[in-house]
Amino acid sequence: MRHLAPPPFQINPYDEVAPQGQFRDLLTIDNISNNRSITAVSRIPNSMEVWWIGRNGSIQGAFWYEGSQWQRYELAPAGSAARNGSIIALSRIPNSMEVWWIGPNGSVQGAFWYEGSQWQRYELAPAGSASTVGSITAVSRIPNSMEVWWIGPNGSVQSAFWYEGSQWQRYELAPAGSASTIGSITAVSRVPNSMEVWWIGPNGSVRGAFWYEGSQWQRYELAPAGSASINGSITAVSRIPTSMEVWWLGPNGSVQGAFWYEGSQWQRYELAPAGSAAPFGSITSVSRIPTSMEVWWLGLNGSVQGAFWYEGSQWQRYELAPIGSSAINGSITAVSRVPNSMELWWLGANRSIQGAYWYEGGQWQRYELAQRVDLRSMGLYPYPVYQTSWNYA
Repeated sequence: MRHLAPPPFQINPYDEVAPQGQFRDLLTIDNISNNRSITAVSRIPNSMEVWWIGRNGSIQGAFWYEGSQWQRYELAPAGSAARNGSIIALSRIPNSMEVWWIGPNGSVQGAFWYEGSQWQRYELAPAGSASTVGSITAVSRIPNSMEVWWIGPNGSVQSAFWYEGSQWQRYELAPAGSASTIGSITAVSRVPNSMEVWWIGPNGSVRGAFWYEGSQWQRYELAPAGSASINGSITAVSRIPTSMEVWWLGPNGSVQGAFWYEGSQWQRYELAPAGSAAPFGSITSVSRIPTSMEVWWLGLNGSVQGAFWYEGSQWQRYELAPIGSSAINGSITAVSRVPNSMELWWLGANRSIQGAYWYEGGQWQRYELAQRVDLRSMGLYPYPVYQTSWNYA
């Protein structure tokens, strides 16, 4: 059974890499506060890769192989990405990875990597195709295909798909006015012949669309107007082929959820009450085994909150990182590279990248991936200052 209270936070700016239970240094980062600016994948069980949007609009990356240290690189130079835009990645086959992000001119930029080769960059959609403060998501339902969706500057939902041996093809999934241009979008593929996409509507609704091979896309409303923060985040998992789960941030700082089982209707519930989350923050999730799910989000007080579920039990909530640990309008992402482990990264209040990892039978271990910078001593604040009783001493 996991211990719900994490151990005391220790600052270890430049630690050596080590096996589980010890700190792993990654990098020093100058990043921005953005609730969709970091993403990660694990293409093989003994490796992880993280990418983020730098404060100068560059795309930064870092990779880790078991037994080695984190290695950093620059995937795209300064000015390549919208500083308040989004980034997403996937690995469709074990020897390849793909990353997409929003360009400062509203283009959709991409890069791909095959083992033994260098990263190759390309433009998926030209200038003006995407909201520069919107979101992007992607899935690979089968090994020889990928699909990407993003929010258009007019509130449409735009998409592109790729099949091995063919060129990228673009289409419009939902017309102008369908999505919040400052909102979020997510997707899953629960079975190889189907995909599902959800996004935040301009009126705070949660909207969805599903596709089955041989049929057209079908759109629907998952939650009515006012259910979601229009500049908040949304995440989803499919833990088993016959079920899907979606979570999003409510305008009152609650964490809302909905689940679906084949043959039944969507059922909604509240995972965390009002005030639990920064409504303009980020949320992420993983399912490391078919009988469990885990969700994390950024608290309004700069904490990192989590909740886990095991089949046959109720949701259990816990605090992973205390007040002041995160930028409340920052980004958070997670992967599970092996069934008995999970890894989490988020944007720190000092614009560092913070991390935490968990191995079955142990407690969460936290680490700081950059030297702490006291922005307050410089007259800078990484998130809005509210009249509260928070103690920043």
